[in-house]
Amino acid sequence: MFTLGIDLSTQSLTLSILNYKNFKNELNISVAFNSLEEINNSSMNKNTLLVDSDIEGKAEQDINIFLIALDKAFSKLKDKCNISLIDSIQISAQQHGHVYLSENYKKNLEYLKQKESANKNLIEILKDSYSYNGAPIWRTSCTEKEAEDLRKTAGGKEKMIQITGSDSPLRFTGAVIKYYFDNNKNMSENTYKIFLLNTFIASILTAKEDVAVDFGNGSGMSLMDYSKKEWNDNLLNSVSKDLKNKLGNIKNPSSEAGYITTYFIEKFGFDKNCIVGIGSGDNPETKVLYKGDILSLGTSFVYMLNIDENERDFSGVSNAMYDGIGNPFMIFCRTNGAMLWDSIMNLYGKNYKDITDSLKENINNLPLMLWQKENESVPISKSFDIKRYYEKANFDSDYKGIVLSSLSLIAEYSKKFNSSKKADLSVTGGPAKDIEILKIIANIWQCEVKILPSGGASLGASIAAILLLKENIDLDEIRDALRDKTVIEPDYNLSKKYEEYQKNMIEKFEELTKN
Repeated sequence: MFTLGIDLSTQSLTLSILNYKNFKNELNISVAFNSLEEINNSSMNKNTLLVDSDIEGKAEQDINIFLIALDKAFSKLKDKCNISLIDSIQISAQQHGHVYLSENYKKNLEYLKQKESANKNLIEILKDSYSYNGAPIWRTSCTEKEAEDLRKTAGGKEKMIQITGSDSPLRFTGAVIKYYFDNNKNMSENTYKIFLLNTFIASILTAKEDVAVDFGNGSGMSLMDYSKKEWNDNLLNSVSKDLKNKLGNIKNPSSEAGYITTYFIEKFGFDKNCIVGIGSGDNPETKVLYKGDILSLGTSFVYMLNIDENERDFSGVSNAMYDGIGNPFMIFCRTNGAMLWDSIMNLYGKNYKDITDSLKENINNLPLMLWQKENESVPISKSFDIKRYYEKANFDSDYKGIVLSSLSLIAEYSKKFNSSKKADLSVTGGPAKDIEILKIIANIWQCEVKILPSGGASLGASIAAILLLKENIDLDEIRDALRDKTVIEPDYNLSKKYEEYQKNMIEKFEELTKN
């Protein structure tokens, strides 16, 4: 009757319960990492949600925080619903994030199969499971050398894109693994297994060590042949000679990991016949929510549009992926997303109501402001400080300016892939709750904008979990039933001003990044 979607994001762990009989999202539960008492004793900074580092571009999170959040989220779920009615679970997790496991992990998994394991928590059970204590995540950008090494191994930029669907981005898992192995003595030898974050959660839920990499998340590793959906041995060997053994097989995202293990049955009340999938990344699982194009507004901004499996972006800006049920799509990921919007808001001591009011009162004002706090992929460029093209810094102009420029850059650099068709666009993420933000998106893309249901990647995972049941259920019917019926129309009277703004903005941006 119910499926469960789990999403392990940069800021929280979220659960979504879907009633697949009446097409209803019954419940969403979220545990924010910075709300956890344990974060005060964690290696993870409560404000940045990263482990502090002297190395620019190094981005890790505390694995223990993930495990605490999972236990706490399931405890909350137990209080709010009958967990035994959950028939299947699918998992979403921040793409490119991964963990390095030692041989001890195997014996700890075995303990999860024992009834007495329910008397402990996941941190206690898995405490000595790691060959490296941090989990590198998608914000990693200290891998320039390693990414270039992979590119050269493939035979250059064009070959790399043809093989993997991407031009060896800094944050992709292959370059990050190579960075850690090359810069930490004996780490490769001490690492028995490397799990992406979704397969790590699937492994824990099932107490199985042989959980495969899904080809959706595998697309974000710079190690997989995109069209063949299998590892490329040359790329693997350029990282480590035994990397294939550490990573395991590649399978469809809708593949089973196994049945839920005893720890979760005894502690939280799951039924022993509950099936767990191998899951995928947060972007692939979000794409499950809608057949058309999706703009996901989170810490980073992600624009996803459908493609043919053989299509490639040889400029290297975008990445070819597969969604959480195996369909090809293209992804444009702008690292400097809502975190910059919030930085401007906090700089002026404002709140979300202030933002809405400001945007509403300044509809015709199109201030040009550019800012990249971190190295960027859309388009590929270095970080730089705030650059204002107006006289005086003020909240109204700064906030509207960063909203306009960050969204317009995604629209501009993805244009060639949707220029032949009118965009069919849905929006998800926290800012999608603000009607004024949605109006701006409609004006930039010059198309109708629809709103995806709250829940995002976790709800997408709960839809994908239906496929594990092998029942004859139409996913399109469920997607249509869940979607908000509100449609935001563009203001065509403003369209000329937006076109002029975007032309001017791109000119200034390219001039700035060239210098």
